[in-house]
Amino acid sequence: MTLKVYLITFLSILSISVSFGQRENYSHSSSWNTFTVKAGINKNLVLKNEFNFRRTNFLKDWEQIVIRPYLQYKIEKSLTVATGYSYIQNYNYATFSSPIDFKENNLWQQLLIKQYFTHFDLSHRIRFEERFRQTIGLVDQNTIITGTDYSGRLRYRFIINVPVLKKQDISLLLYDEAFLDFEQQLQPVKLDQNWMFIGFQFRESKHITIKSGYHNINIPRTGKTITNHVWETMLIYDL
Repeated sequence: MTLKVYLITFLSILSISVSFGQRENYSHSSSWNTFTVKAGINKNLVLKNEFNFRRTNFLKDWEQIVIRPYLQYKIEKSLTVATGYSYIQNYNYATFSSPIDFKENNLWQQLLIKQYFTHFDLSHRIRFEERFRQTIGLVDQNTIITGTDYSGRLRYRFIINVPVLKKQDISLLLYDEAFLDFEQQLQPVKLDQNWMFIGFQFRESKHITIKSGYHNINIPRTGKTITNHVWETMLIYDL
């Protein structure tokens, strides 16, 4: 398959996201910034930790803080597995968000498959999350945390990396990611959300890689759709 075919596929997925956006009820703009530290244990085993700082309403309010340590093992050049934990602090930032702050802890397992072509690379990232989220309810007309529930979610990310300036190690990065909500079942029940990203990746040195670009998030919910327009920047430091 050629790059043209993959780009057509990507744009088709994007058109679906846009069609969802045409029916949206609410939208907001955010700035997401991620710092990732990598430490190689041996040539195949890597320990990583992500620190995600997400603010919204033009940086005025907190949206999320995510801390995500994980262990990654490269089976071969094209196949990598990983397992990790995510701590997520969610904030009340608008009338259409959660009515109060709440936390999520999840455990996840991941498979990354890479395909290498002459002019671009293609990756498929499949992650299954086991989510433990605080539940929110009304008690004596007060909104409070009432407990914790469990649900499963499958995330599939389709990634295209196209080198544009090889000497400067700069590439175009595009991906689309679908989140399928399993709730408490063994098969997906609904689309939880869809992410689309387009930006650039720059390897500043053997220790530092920077990714930055526009990230569109579409979240369909009962009676409403939320769209988040995000400028996202990621700095990866390789020890």
